[in-house]
Amino acid sequence: MSFAVGLRNALKMRSSDVIAELSGGDSLEDVLNRHLRVVEEMSDNEILTSVLLLSEDGKHLAHGAAPSLPQAYMEAIDGAEIGPAAGSCGTAAFRNQPVYVSDIADDPLWAAYKDLALSHRLRACWSTPIRHADGHVMGTFAIYHRNASGPMKDELAAIQIIADNVAQAITWARNPRPPSVGLAMLPRQIAALEAIVAAIGQQGSDLGPDGQAAIDAIREGSRKLANAVERRLAGPVQTQH
Repeated sequence: MSFAVGLRNALKMRSSDVIAELSGGDSLEDVLNRHLRVVEEMSDNEILTSVLLLSEDGKHLAHGAAPSLPQAYMEAIDGAEIGPAAGSCGTAAFRNQPVYVSDIADDPLWAAYKDLALSHRLRACWSTPIRHADGHVMGTFAIYHRNASGPMKDELAAIQIIADNVAQAITWARNPRPPSVGLAMLPRQIAALEAIVAAIGQQGSDLGPDGQAAIDAIREGSRKLANAVERRLAGPVQTQH
């Protein structure tokens, strides 16, 4: 199983708990920290992650979550202004597009922040916008590395999965009428279905053409169902009149 696929399944399990956590009084930071710990653990804790939230005026990034980053670093960048050369996160929010800096020491986007980052042994930073379903920027998700490095193809896929899950959690936290608990449970149930189909698929060759065709149909159906549920959960909730 690839890192991206494993991460998708892990975060689907996390997503089904988010509404219950928020309804139980957990803060958005608590919820996002749990998301980010899943991400860091999936990478054997070789990365440090953070979420910054865009201010209401659309000009600054505030701390959202960062379970492993040094406290002094988080405090130093809290409230930083976005712009065309504002590190990875401030630039990603300004451009509304990913900014992957493989070497903070040499990249001009980090000229104003590189001494701060390097003093905390942060050498690479890959940041991507966190977008609402309508496309506007809500914040940024960042992956930090201790060594200079750029993302691989599988990591790029994983980054988008994480950003989408974080966007969903933020949307639910800000929405006074979140989706029903029953609807929120669907990602966990779909993940379980996909796991069952995958297990059956390993013996697909023993079931003959008809059996394999049936497995393929279920696999395609579960994929479409998962996409439909993700769109529904990410979108605005319709108010009942």
